[in-house]
Amino acid sequence: MSINKNSITYQVYNMLKEKILKQELKIGEKINSRKIAEDNEISAMPVRDSLLKLTNEGLVINKPRVGFYVRDFTEEEIDNIIEVRKMYETYCLDNHFNNIDKNKAKNLKKKMDLIENDLNRKEFDKIDTELHYTFIKASENNFLIEKYDQIKDLVILFQHIHLTRMEKSHQEHQKIVSNILNGNKKKVIGLVKEHLLDVNEGIKKSLGKNQNK
Repeated sequence: MSINKNSITYQVYNMLKEKILKQELKIGEKINSRKIAEDNEISAMPVRDSLLKLTNEGLVINKPRVGFYVRDFTEEEIDNIIEVRKMYETYCLDNHFNNIDKNKAKNLKKKMDLIENDLNRKEFDKIDTELHYTFIKASENNFLIEKYDQIKDLVILFQHIHLTRMEKSHQEHQKIVSNILNGNKKKVIGLVKEHLLDVNEGIKKSLGKNQNK
């Protein structure tokens, strides 16, 4: 990658964040800050500043005298993050279901149908993010939307951890959108809860976490 010397720290930060979210830098992997600096012909300071920012955002762990690592997650942390996500999404569905943009839902269904026989990661991720964000946007509550945005990076990260579940998730998304268009709020909430429970288990399985409690 060629780094423009303007706003170097910002560019390095975005580059590293994208690599983490897409799991090009794997969970638990040590980040070689010296190599990043050498590869991009920059000083070590912008790399370190970027990693400290990512540490503050919870995507990186800084181990004193050891170095920076992509954050790993305990089973309890995964449970807690998905629980918060479920809380936001089901609250919005329960209280603001009628505010969901039906035209947007129809467009989402069309997009899902188009990739039905050629399911690919890039299009699936875009639809996944757009669908779940539609629930939150229905609240028209900027404070709530802002708080949901704080876990959005973790949502994206988790998408790229359990890659083997894409086909099943796609089918679940189709059922959710169909019931939105049919106006079946109770069914949609039940499907979203079940979907996120399966997502939770899929993440822990992909990370090799102990499932026995």
